[in-house]
Amino acid sequence: MKFLYSPNGAYLFDNLIDLLRNQERHNNLVVDATFNELVKETMLEKAQFERLTDVALLSASLDLVTQNLDSELKARGVEVDFSSYSKDAQNRLKFAAKEIASLAAAAHGDENHRQVPEPLVSAQGIPFQLQSLRMGSQFNGLHAFAVETATFDLEALQKKYPVEGDWFPATIFKNDFLFIVDYSSILVNLSNLSNDHWPKAKDQLIEIMDYLRPA
Repeated sequence: MKFLYSPNGAYLFDNLIDLLRNQERHNNLVVDATFNELVKETMLEKAQFERLTDVALLSASLDLVTQNLDSELKARGVEVDFSSYSKDAQNRLKFAAKEIASLAAAAHGDENHRQVPEPLVSAQGIPFQLQSLRMGSQFNGLHAFAVETATFDLEALQKKYPVEGDWFPATIFKNDFLFIVDYSSILVNLSNLSNDHWPKAKDQLIEIMDYLRPA
């Protein structure tokens, strides 16, 4: 692939290749969710090195993902129409793109800006990766995503938290934190908050991840 994915992105890419090669055996919801997670991971990675508007970031990441997937699948003799997946991602990831672009704009130009992976955490027996997005000594955000096929129980989340949205991506605003909740991931921007907010946001995020369920 032309784009060097992180281990997390590579996992999503390989998993999606398997899903697309065997679509008849998988729920389309799982394929859509994995595609969107790969686009989001690509946005996070591109935002570390390129300063783009949210629209350009989402568009460039979508193009990159579809081109890489198409190239890999054609090499295996598989033809896939990505138009429906791209349209779904374009609609669902607009808010996430704005948050990622905003976070990156605050940190861009600082060579210490990076994603800091932490040991895998488990929620309901489902392992997930937690990344601290930081610039120098300042934490800018948190990103958590399942590393196995899973999705959030939206109905259970709606009973527990003030959820905005009837489907993914949804948002939860609690204790001064705005959490963007997608099928199997959460992003929270902390760039405008002091350092002492980070552990509180982390605890809240892990609590929300407990609503993951096997897909």
